[in-house]
Amino acid sequence: MPTKEWERVKAASKKWRETNDCTVKALAIATKSTYEKAHGALALRGRNYRKGVAMEKVFAALRDWGYTVKTEYKKSTIEYIEMHEKYGWKVEDDMAEKGKAFRRSRWAKGKTIKSIVPYLPSRGVFLIETSSHVLCVRAGEVHDWTDGRRHRITNVHRIVKKSD
Repeated sequence: MPTKEWERVKAASKKWRETNDCTVKALAIATKSTYEKAHGALALRGRNYRKGVAMEKVFAALRDWGYTVKTEYKKSTIEYIEMHEKYGWKVEDDMAEKGKAFRRSRWAKGKTIKSIVPYLPSRGVFLIETSSHVLCVRAGEVHDWTDGRRHRITNVHRIVKKSD
């Protein structure tokens, strides 16, 4: 079921006649700002009208607004570790520690957006990436059209406001 926040950013996107703006919507929901403010912040970092944008530019906008970004789960790191273990190749110590932490993460249990719902934390703000989409989870609720769908999760990032 769509949330009020999702409906708010969806209406603003429709008003602007935007497409491929999932990062703008996720940024607006994650920071509790307006769609227009998030749109402008990403435009300043190189997002073109009706085009997607790299996550690094989203993270830059978040840092400019006083947020920190911590990667909680990264599927590619786990796959990297598993491949190295399978063939007996050496893995750097820091990479091995990250891989172990990601495997123990609550996000590793839910592989898709539909199956992650029982593992969602009741507190916190997260940006979840799939192969071609970004969505926001706030207070244990998925704020996106993909809620209840089987899109595979690739990365999860925790967004925290820096205290002054």
